[in-house]
Order: sequence, then C-alpha cells, then structure tokens
Amino acid sequence: MKAILLVLSTFFLAFWLSILTMPDWSLWARPDWVLLVLIYWALAFPERFGVWMAALAGLLQDNLLGSFLGKHMIVYALIVAVIIVMHQRFRMYELWHQARIIFFLVLSAHVLMLFIDWLMGYPSPLYLALPTALLSALIWPWLMVALRGLRRYFGLMAKIHS
Repeated sequence: MKAILLVLSTFFLAFWLSILTMPDWSLWARPDWVLLVLIYWALAFPERFGVWMAALAGLLQDNLLGSFLGKHMIVYALIVAVIIVMHQRFRMYELWHQARIIFFLVLSAHVLMLFIDWLMGYPSPLYLALPTALLSALIWPWLMVALRGLRRYFGLMAKIHS
C-alpha cells in the first residue's frame, strides 16, 4: 500500500507543479514535471509503468491544462515508449549524460505538441520548447536522485515485484 501511495503522491505533486500559478514572464520556462516523473517510473519499472500509464497521465494533463484532448496523451505515450525500449542502456549512463538525453526527449515532446497545436490552427513559435527542455534537463539529476532515494527508503522494489 505504501508503494502505491508513493507513486500516486509523486504524480500528484507533478500534476500540482504543472498547474501551479506562476508569473506571466516565467510561464514559458516551466519544466515538464509530469513527463519527468513518467520517465523516472518507466525507467524504474518498465514492466509496470508503460505506455498505458503514460497515456492516462497525458489524458489527465490534457484535462488539467485545458489543451486538446489527446495531445499530451499521444506525446507522453511516444516518449515513454522510447524510454522503455532504451531503459537498460539509459540506466547505465551517468546522470549528466541522462540529462542530455532528457533534454532531447522533452524538446521532441514539446515540438510535437507545438506541431499538434499548429495542425489545430494555433501556431506557436518553436523556440518556446527550448526553455522547458533545458530546465527539465537541469532538474533531471536532482529529481532522479530524490525519487530513487524515496523508492529505496520505502522499499518500493520489493513491494511492486511481490
């Protein structure tokens, strides 16, 4: 039960941070907290947190942000699918190398979302994806260490596999 509560609380915090009120000048520089948490759990337990969990989280994110229904769902599912395919190799990299990969994954995700917006008739400049990807990559090492520490503290590995 503690394991489920830990995972749900990390997602709750990520969703809360994604809708947290910020000054207008900083809205374009918000890390993609939900995607980062999804990537972490997909790396930690690829057999449990797969594409369907990412699609569900993306659907919830679409509802919270009031975006086109399915935009985050499709993009999050694609990114998590990439992570699941490369999870063994990704785990072997040091944290700063992982952060570079996270930069490109988050940048790809946001470029895809901007493309979907463009298809729906709401064009936005592509440079808006850069600050989000950069901040997400800078936060990744600390988020990874914090979530891994929480997972080990609560013994999540044994509880999910038993």
